[in-house]
Amino acid sequence: MSFRVYIGHSVAPHELGAIYAMAELAAGKGMEPIIPDRRWPPDEPPARIQQFLKGLDAFVTVATLGGEYIAWVTSELSTALALGMNPQKIVSVVDQGVQVPEVGHVVIIDRSNFDVTISKTVEILEQLQMDRTQRNLLAGLVLGGLMALLLASRE
Repeated sequence: MSFRVYIGHSVAPHELGAIYAMAELAAGKGMEPIIPDRRWPPDEPPARIQQFLKGLDAFVTVATLGGEYIAWVTSELSTALALGMNPQKIVSVVDQGVQVPEVGHVVIIDRSNFDVTISKTVEILEQLQMDRTQRNLLAGLVLGGLMALLLASRE
């Protein structure tokens, strides 16, 4: 199962390239990045956006001072949390001075070298991905051990 990462963004139009660069780097690391459109009123995400928000492995919020879509990001994040998103899997990538959720990880945008910002963000996502993989492996080992015990007890 792929590691699904939703990238909610409120950035200036000329900054969208950085969003797609982050998504491309994440995809290269075996993740499934999801970048939403903004063709809906920000009060409540439509069904198609809510489908994206179900069962996420991570939620990345990218917000810059030039962005005009913070209401959309807030709505997306609220919906993801209501659908069971673990708050510790939120990664906020923001300009200095932008208010962030009080949970999860925070990366302050380095305007002099945005590649560093993207790399830091993807490193956090890789750690979250590795944590999920380790939990899955541990669960598999526990289940395998239980099955072995059950089979051994039948003899």
